[in-house]
Amino acid sequence: MTILDHIRKGERGILVSGNHPKIVQSILDFDYLSGNSQSVQAIVTNGKRSQKFFWGTKEILIPCYKSFAEVPAEKGTHVSFLLNVQSGRRAVESTHAFFQAFPEALGAHIFAENVPEAHATELIEAYAGKKILAGPSGVGLLVSGALKLGAIGGVDASQLVSNKLMTKGSVAVVSTSGGMTGELIHAVAEADRRLSFAFCIGGDRFPVSSLGEVLALAEADPETKGIAYFGELGGVDEYEIVELIRSKKLTKPVVAYIAGIIDESFDTHVQFGHAKALVANKDESARAKREALRAVGVHAADSFPEFLKALEGLPGGEEADREFDIAPLMTRRASILSTREVLDVSDIPAFVENGKLIPQESSFMTSATGALLGKELTSPVSKAFFEAVGKLLIDHGGNVSGAVTAMITARAGKDLVSSLSAGLLTIGPRFGGAINDAAKLWMRGVATKATAAGFVEEVTKSGSLILGIGHKKYRVGIPDPRVSAIESFTELLPRHEYFAFARSVEEVTTGKNGSLILNVDGAIAALTLDVLAECEGYSQKELQILADAEFFNALFVLPRTAGFMSHIIEQKRNDEGLFRLPDSLLFTRPLDEDSV
Repeated sequence: MTILDHIRKGERGILVSGNHPKIVQSILDFDYLSGNSQSVQAIVTNGKRSQKFFWGTKEILIPCYKSFAEVPAEKGTHVSFLLNVQSGRRAVESTHAFFQAFPEALGAHIFAENVPEAHATELIEAYAGKKILAGPSGVGLLVSGALKLGAIGGVDASQLVSNKLMTKGSVAVVSTSGGMTGELIHAVAEADRRLSFAFCIGGDRFPVSSLGEVLALAEADPETKGIAYFGELGGVDEYEIVELIRSKKLTKPVVAYIAGIIDESFDTHVQFGHAKALVANKDESARAKREALRAVGVHAADSFPEFLKALEGLPGGEEADREFDIAPLMTRRASILSTREVLDVSDIPAFVENGKLIPQESSFMTSATGALLGKELTSPVSKAFFEAVGKLLIDHGGNVSGAVTAMITARAGKDLVSSLSAGLLTIGPRFGGAINDAAKLWMRGVATKATAAGFVEEVTKSGSLILGIGHKKYRVGIPDPRVSAIESFTELLPRHEYFAFARSVEEVTTGKNGSLILNVDGAIAALTLDVLAECEGYSQKELQILADAEFFNALFVLPRTAGFMSHIIEQKRNDEGLFRLPDSLLFTRPLDEDSV
């Protein structure tokens, strides 16, 4: 079984050494579009616990570790390859460390150029013939529909699709040049052929896996029917092809282009882009190598257009291409703060059904509310109501001001208490602190027996807001599910005069603006008054004392403290680093006061 068989059977897990987000994202996009599971298991780098990427359009976090030894066993069992994007000086050390930690791994790709030649020969001695290593100085290894190890084939979704990398094919692409490997992959697709695999050997003087090893892989691969090869002046790789064909070790058709005839136009030989692209003797010229290849039956084209045309003559027989809608992948944007919602408002639990309480498991809010009141709750309705309030107010997503402030503080390296304090300090009339003032308004309206219309006019004429009314997200026809859950408790209360008054005010305000609905602050304020009055026997005077002491805001602060801490702990666990607002979101010049 060759390495290609192992890959096609699913042995394709990758560890990344170093930091190159574009290449990693391109691998994830290839996996996603191919219908495979995620190949990138983890990243070995300093300073981070995780890095943010996309799986399709969904954001994911890939864990980071400081060394290969720290990679957990459950991830290590899936590791078959190393993507080494470290600098040239660090490539050998990190590659050795990988194979020491994962001796059964199949191979690696070393991306860096200018790996010291002593290091390159050390890698050859250690791994040549034992592991498959693309590079140093290349773009990696690709097995269509199965594995993308490196930048090979492109680094954005449009390139992956246009190059037909997800379709299994019959042509192997081989080159020392990273840039030309990409060109050949695209040329094969344009010739209406598809890849079996592509391998960039690497442009440095001493690549680890030789051209002979890669061609032997192509010869042994039943899915490969032909080979597209790009070479250049300098070196003797092409004579290796000649010897393989003469000895019948390479029997599959080869189409080749050897670049560098332009060297003949100069008085002295010219160093081309790669380390070994320099003619040392006549046999290393592009012309000499073309002629040698032709002598053994290789179609060695005189021009690149001729080469492109010759690709159409290679055997085909590929599977049908799939259609991809990549527009969502091309327009995705990373969130500036990644967090989960602690409370899923699309799945609000029921608390009352057919006029009867549904038993609740937790009792924390019952005890906590009793502590706030200074005496235990006595009614089952009261206990159930405050449990419901606690569950509904734990969280409202990571985009509210308190959660954002808490997370930014945590990412600045501050401790849990400091980060929590920062979040709590945002609570006020515009965020979370409206319950208390809403309770005062409902008490005033009921105590004075005001009509809803008269009450609204009185408050608005004074220049004040009706706290407990209005929402940025919900409106008439799109109700807040938390308010509906709270309202179910009215089925258990004979009068619920405070809630009824709040609803009557809502009828007036929504007549002016559909977004001026009774919000969760106003609903909780009203029903808390009703529950305490009807179930716990609180008088209007006692309720006023509670409002003056800000008891009603405590009902928000208590559960939301847990929500803030969940976001803080998540940020510390993921460790995405210091937060900085993107420049595109900043208004960079002072506002003109006259225009405001």
